[in-house]
Amino acid sequence: MKELNKVLNENEKIFWEGAPSFWPFLFGRSFPLVIFGFFWMMFLIPFIAMAIYDILFGSHIIGFGILLLPHFWVGIFLLFGPAVYSILVFKHTHYAITDKRVIIQKGWIGRDFEIVDFDQITNAEVNVGLFDKIFGKGDTGSILISTAGTFTQTRRGLSSKPYTMYNITNPYDAFKFLKKVSHDVKTDIEYPNKLRPEENPGYGTNYDPSKK
Repeated sequence: MKELNKVLNENEKIFWEGAPSFWPFLFGRSFPLVIFGFFWMMFLIPFIAMAIYDILFGSHIIGFGILLLPHFWVGIFLLFGPAVYSILVFKHTHYAITDKRVIIQKGWIGRDFEIVDFDQITNAEVNVGLFDKIFGKGDTGSILISTAGTFTQTRRGLSSKPYTMYNITNPYDAFKFLKKVSHDVKTDIEYPNKLRPEENPGYGTNYDPSKK
């Protein structure tokens, strides 16, 4: 459910909006934990078989006792939990580029919004992952947006957690549009339109190393 209007400012205009593609989004977020859960459950197969045998032909005490152990339910959670969570989050995930900022809507129970003002963006990049190639046929990808606040110092060094628009269609077109709007808005902030001369020879010029 799209609820971007909840955080739009007065007269703020949406230039672009999108949502993740379902299959790349689902597998990209849940696959690593599902694989770990699969191997976890493979290790528990002898105990599960013992539990089933005891429930069907034995005293039931050992069988139900094994199934009540936390190890079994941890494996079940790893197998199915990430995929279920991704499905629940998917329908509430939306992205927008406005004339002021980038808005990322997400959340499962409540709506969470991440706001990235254009003048705070330090870097942006496109990432087309394995599941974008497989399920998105190369037409989906993620846009990662970095600001000064996305970098934190840890014991292992500098760590980055960029704002991410996951698995959108036509990611390169959206990326180019983001860069253009970001550049234009930053330029307007530094040098408003009403202060610009009719001719500005410095804007859009090319670097010439022969001139000092």
